[in-house]
Order: sequence, then C-alpha cells, then structure tokens
Amino acid sequence: MTINCTQCGSSRIYKSRFRPGERTPSNFLLSPYRCRECKARFLARNNDAYFVTTISIGCIFLFGTLIWIGFSSDEPIGSNLPSQSQTAPVESFHPTLQSAPVIASKKTIPEAIASGEKISLESIKGEETHSTPDPNDNRFYTINLFLEKAKKGNTDAQYQLGLLYLTGKGTLQDFSEASKWLTLAAEQNHPPAQYELGLLYQVGQGVEMDNEKSYIWFNLAAAAGIEQAALARDKVMRSLNRAQLASAQKKAREWLLFKSNSEKKLSGLIGQNNNEDTLITTP
Repeated sequence: MTINCTQCGSSRIYKSRFRPGERTPSNFLLSPYRCRECKARFLARNNDAYFVTTISIGCIFLFGTLIWIGFSSDEPIGSNLPSQSQTAPVESFHPTLQSAPVIASKKTIPEAIASGEKISLESIKGEETHSTPDPNDNRFYTINLFLEKAKKGNTDAQYQLGLLYLTGKGTLQDFSEASKWLTLAAEQNHPPAQYELGLLYQVGQGVEMDNEKSYIWFNLAAAAGIEQAALARDKVMRSLNRAQLASAQKKAREWLLFKSNSEKKLSGLIGQNNNEDTLITTP
C-alpha cells in the first residue's frame, strides 16, 4: 500500500522517528513519516505493525481452537472388569472421604453378555426391553442351563441368571426375578452379585430403594476386591447420615464375621467326618 503526503500528496516520503511523548496506545499501529518535497511531518498506518498484529491474533485463535478440540474429544477410559488382585478392607467411618465417579462400560449390553463380561446396572439404567425371547438367540437356550444350576445352589449360575433377567436379553426383562437370583448369589458371598445387588438397592429396581442396604452390599463386595464397589460405596455414603452409616458398617462387619465362623464350622465338620471314615473298628 502506497502512502502519500497529507499536505502535498507526494509519494516521496520516508519514515521518521517518534518524538518524546508521541508513542501512545492510540497510535500503536501508526508511524511518523516526513515528505521529501514539502518537508511536512505526519502519522500514517504502519503496514509492518498491522501484519505482525494480524499474524499474532491468528496464532492465538488457532492455539485456542486446538486446545478446545483436545478437551472436547477427551473421553474417560475405564475397564468394566473388577480386579481381584487386592482385597479391600471393610471401610471404617470417614466423614470427609471423597469418591470418584464410577466409570461406565463403553460396550453395548449384547456385546458384554456375548463376551461373558460382568454387566453393570449403570449401563442399562433407563433401558426398557420387554420383547419376547428370540428362538434364534443362543442365550434363550443358555438361560435354561443357568436355571437348572441356579436351583441347585450354584452361585455363578445364580449370578448369570440374575444378569439375564436384569438386561432382558434372551428372556423377558424382570427386575424382581433378577433381584431374587442376585440375592441368592450375594448371600452365598459372591462378590460380583453383591455389587450388582448394591446397584439395585441404590436405584430401586426389583427392590425398594434403600441406600443403607446398598452401602452394605457395596462394602462387602469392596472387601472382596471389587474396585467399582469401593467407588460406588463411597458415593452412597454421602447420602447416609452418621447413624445410618454406623449401622450399615456394623451390619457389614457382623455379616463377614458370621460367614467366617460358618465356613470354619463347616470345615471342621468335614474334617471330623473324614477322620471318622479312616477309623478301623475291630469286632
């Protein structure tokens, strides 16, 4: 862009230096010029300053856009399978304990069942499935196999049967039936079933909503090493008052003690029967 003298219109001009007091924010993009013809001095637009300013604003905008894209595309990644490597103790009362949110599975319910993974109630909350069983669905036949084993007291079969009723995949969705089989498995100290039962009591599906019972089952599952249960337990804890929390923790400890004593007695009876079988009686 050609700059002409404001007095005589000549294009024979050259840049002059700023005089003391001339450099102000209002003339940041201007520079002093002097005409070679009439010797007039004037301020005109500084093309270099405009260019640098434009490039700087563009870089700032681009950088901000990249940051926004990075944060908007960031998704939490979690595992849907509980870790059994560590055993978490039954929690004591810590009113200031903070918890992290439960991480939801990214798999669909049919994919999770087909791959044999544990299904969290969080992933099916709000989903209604009341269709009739599809004879071409292999899970329709699998439920009968689970049913026979579950009736005989197999805790894994009771747990899997509870999940099938819970999701309504391969059978009619029935929360009451799901809570029935999950309760049977949980009472036989099946940690994943205890976690799922805690979720049912937390949202009131198949059972009446009861945060205290939800806390108890989450606490027992957490004591067996279910990481999701520990997180869910801490979340439910915030909905309990001091008396309810103390009662729930006491019941969880008593339940663990009762199961431990029962297992010891059963082990003692089995050992006694084995010793009696080895005795040789003489006439």
